[in-house]
Amino acid sequence: MRTIALIALIAVAAVTASVQPRQTFFTRTSAPHGWQLGGAAPKDAKVGFMVALKQRNLEALEALFWAVSTPGSSQYQNFMNAEQILDLVAPEHKHHDAVIHWLRSAGHVDVRSTRDALEVVTSVAVAEKLFETQFRVFRHADKKPLVRAFGPMSLPRSVAQYIDFVEGITSFPIPHFSAKIKATKLPGAGDTVAIVPQTLARIYEIPAQTNGAHPETSVGVIEFQGQCYSPDDSVNFSNDVDITVTPVTAAHTIGPNDPTNPQIEAALDIEMVATVNPSATAWFWLEDGQGWLYQYVNHYFNTADVPQVVSISYGWSESDQCDIDPDECQALGVQSQGYVFRVNAEFQKIALQGRSILVASGDSGANGRTDPDCTLPYLKPDYPAASPYITAVGATQLNNAQTSLPTPPPVCKGQGYACASGGTEVAVSYDVANFASGGGFANYAATPDYQKAAVQAYFNSGVALPPAGYYNTTGRGYPDVAAIGNAVLIDQGGVEPVGGTSASAPEWAAIVSILNQYAIKKTTKPLGFLNPFIYQMAAACTNCFHDITVGDNICTEDGCSPGCQGFKCTKGWDPVTGWGSPNVANIITYINNNL
Repeated sequence: MRTIALIALIAVAAVTASVQPRQTFFTRTSAPHGWQLGGAAPKDAKVGFMVALKQRNLEALEALFWAVSTPGSSQYQNFMNAEQILDLVAPEHKHHDAVIHWLRSAGHVDVRSTRDALEVVTSVAVAEKLFETQFRVFRHADKKPLVRAFGPMSLPRSVAQYIDFVEGITSFPIPHFSAKIKATKLPGAGDTVAIVPQTLARIYEIPAQTNGAHPETSVGVIEFQGQCYSPDDSVNFSNDVDITVTPVTAAHTIGPNDPTNPQIEAALDIEMVATVNPSATAWFWLEDGQGWLYQYVNHYFNTADVPQVVSISYGWSESDQCDIDPDECQALGVQSQGYVFRVNAEFQKIALQGRSILVASGDSGANGRTDPDCTLPYLKPDYPAASPYITAVGATQLNNAQTSLPTPPPVCKGQGYACASGGTEVAVSYDVANFASGGGFANYAATPDYQKAAVQAYFNSGVALPPAGYYNTTGRGYPDVAAIGNAVLIDQGGVEPVGGTSASAPEWAAIVSILNQYAIKKTTKPLGFLNPFIYQMAAACTNCFHDITVGDNICTEDGCSPGCQGFKCTKGWDPVTGWGSPNVANIITYINNNL
């Protein structure tokens, strides 16, 4: 990662932080669900964390973001580099240096400064001095042990005034949206209906892509918490579907991928982007540090060579962002809303660089994955899907599938799979797919200008809505678009059909990387943040999307409890499938005529 500085900090003879007035920002009294509290962490064990320094000029950042991201603006696609953006938002040097001086006071630490953030690696002994806390080992049956703070944690007040939050000393892993495995048999036949890249190419009118033909474009998948993939599985899948794919190179692999410990979700992500668009350069990015979204967006923004388009298939309740533990939302008094606001600012910075982020909208309908039994009298939107500064992707399924691909790949011949060539595309349903597409309205972000007309049209459509008070009528509506997310074939130690919005998001990311071919040819630049372009195009080009008008997101991935509420599809944009799935050929024509 490109950094501004790498500093070895040695303790100095000065008044220590411990004698200054301190601000307690969190007190942990128990282990989160699924974790067990172990003994004291070894004093020489490594601890890593991110310090989010307070930024300046956030109103100017937002204004610039909209100007650069909105077609028709005089500044549209006038992308900037990291230094230019940081010149606007980075804190004053004296505030930045005061935090570094505090770190120096406790002992030896390594700090990577990216001007508005500090990435710190030190020992447990030093971290315990910095935060006046204890570090313990937490264990989980399915995850690596973690060293995390336990008990009260605090900062000197003189330092806390310059910090938004610290990520990594209290946070626990956010799980990937899990791939759902449920087969649908053809009526009167033994074959399982399956979706392969050729299905998507035919239904969505995707032009044929030649392996490696457009290295000026790139697309990647983002993983957390040890989600690795096997390159051998990817090669097998490319053979299964008869699509030549250039393997992901070491230069385009970020993080410690372990091919001996592949996970089904990572296989789904990388195999979708690589085979739907083999002409682009594919990346695999494993964010395997101590933190969550903030850590990733900081790394992505501050790394010069990255994929133009990325897919993220992770998310958690917007109101529980501080941790998987709903009680841990008090970091520096920021709570989840402050965390969301800061990550949203990072998304704006990334968009100003001309990069596109696609996010799975979630697999537990409108109720959200933290309320799977629908016991709460309100809906819980997922984040980052509910951010107005990314593109959220919902899921569809094919009903009444047709299975007449003109040239079916090997996996569709005599292996028990009937590969779809068409059908009726509807919102994914729990009965068929074992999950419901996430969607709804954010509580922490207002309806952005680009979708105000679409959201109001939805409310005016007469469609049945959840009870008043269950959702924010003035919030950002999501998802923005959708794609098939059920019965998608992958190869992870063998071929199997899986599903989830975690299939739809990488499909759309691959499609955006195809669209970038035409954007770059027309303007020399990629599309960047997509939503203003998508909503303008959807209003002007009625055949650029397949409008999904059947289905809802009332169920969760646990089923349909009596208390479940949600939204229904209708003509135009809706908070189940957005504008619908793409007609890529027509979108390309729109780009050629309007960009």
